[in-house]
Formats: sequence, structure tokens, C-alpha cells
Amino acid sequence: MTATLAFAVDTGGRPLPRLAWMAAGGIIVCVGAALATLLTPSHVLLVAAFAASGILYALTESTHAVALTLSRFLCFALAIGALYPSFDALDLAAAAGAVLVTWLISVGWDFTAGHWRPSTAPRWRDIIAALKARERERHIFAVAVALAIPLAYWSSLGLGIARPYWAVLALVLVLRMDFISSRRLMIDRFLGTVLGVLIAGAYATILPGHGALMVGIMLAALARWPAQQQHDALGVGVLTAFVMLMIELVSVTSGDVAGVLAARVLNTGVGCVVGLLAIALDRSLRRLARLGG
Repeated sequence: MTATLAFAVDTGGRPLPRLAWMAAGGIIVCVGAALATLLTPSHVLLVAAFAASGILYALTESTHAVALTLSRFLCFALAIGALYPSFDALDLAAAAGAVLVTWLISVGWDFTAGHWRPSTAPRWRDIIAALKARERERHIFAVAVALAIPLAYWSSLGLGIARPYWAVLALVLVLRMDFISSRRLMIDRFLGTVLGVLIAGAYATILPGHGALMVGIMLAALARWPAQQQHDALGVGVLTAFVMLMIELVSVTSGDVAGVLAARVLNTGVGCVVGLLAIALDRSLRRLARLGG
């Protein structure tokens, strides 16, 4: 996960500034995992942490791709940390090693090519300017997200669905300030999740060994971007298969493949439904704000 985020925030440019942004990704993952380990015994505190990360996501949405990616992965790290709440010094060292290896691959590739890629790093003044743009709408959206995240979590928990954190992840992945964009993402997200679950379930059932699962994870990672270029639903499907196979690989209770896959689909459905409610709330609050001047 750390390597994935480090590559996602690889801004190019000179080696040291590039390392700084990749290290920020590693810090985000460690903070999310550490908070989840600390707060998992209390549902209330864990949901509060999810809500806080959701507010951060809502404020950075549509500012800069790097800022959005970092805030979104904080939610991911909280969810995965809640699934496996055991963050310790070894995990910290592994995250640091992943950042270093990712950076070496990145700068090594450019060094071999004979030039540094142009930097795409955000400038703080640009991020601040983006935050001030549509400030009232952004704050209203943050309120809607902060209310929707606990609703998604408690709805999944109340329905008896395992791993309610996935409902939160689905919610964060599909919510946008633009309603049309969110609606399209919800449809693609759900269809892609069902597709990915079916692929992962079939693969894990036919080839349950750890070596075979690693091969499946690598194939999914290779197919991720080409699939995304074809259609958003295909990209989501491959990413879902990647996550499901990874969880199956590292799970200490391997064997309940059907239960894990069913929980993924159900929680995605819960997240999408709550997302629709959040969009309706956002639009209502915006209308009230306009009426109030």
C-alpha cells in the first residue's frame, strides 16, 4: 500500500523534492494504520477518526491530484489498519523501506532515460487558492461527508455486514462535489466491484495457494492501468480483485473466501446508497445557503 501511494504521488522533478512527497505518502499510511490500531477498540473513536479523514478529503477534493490522493489514502490506511490492527515498529520500518525502494526505482528510471521528468508537485499557494475557491460550497460538502461517514459505518454494522470499513471506503471513492460525476462513479464503482469480486472469488477458489495468489496479485497490478483506460468499471474491477486477493493472501483466517467477497459487495452497496443521501443533503444545504444569502 505504501509503495502504491508513493508511486501515485511521484511528482517527478529533482530527486530530493520527489523523495519528500513520496515520504509524505509513507507518513500518511503509517498515521492511518497507527490511529486504527489505537482506536479500533472503540467504535465511536474510530468512526470519529474516519469522519475527520473524510472532512480532510472533502476539503482537498478538486484542489490538486496529489493532495486529494494523500487525503484519500488516509481513509484507506484507516480502513486497512482497522482490518488488521497491529501496527508496530516493524510496520514502520517496512513502510520506510517501501518509500526508499520506490524512490530508487523512480529516480533510477529517469537517470537511465538521461533526464529528470518535469515536476508536477503542487505549490502551496496554489492549494491555498484552490481551497478558497468555492469556499462555502466546499465547507458544505465537508459537512455532508462528515455526517455520511458515520452513517455508512453504523448502517453496515447494524445490518450485520462484516468489515463495515469497506462501506466508508466506497463512500469516499464515489463522492464528488459534482453530482453528475458522483452518480456515474457510483454506478461504475458498484458494477466494477461485483466484477472484481467474481474474478477474485473464482481465482482464489481454483488457485488457493500463496504462490498462486501472489501471481494473481501481480497480474491484477499489471492490468490495473490498461483496464482503467478502457472503462472506469473495468479499472475498479481489477483494483477490487487486487485488494481481495491481497486480503486473502495476508489473512490469518484464510479460507472464508465467499464471506469476504460477499461483505465487499454488500458494503459497496451500502456506501453507494449513503453516498446518494449525502449528495441530496449537500444539495439541500447549498440551496439553504443561497436562500440565506
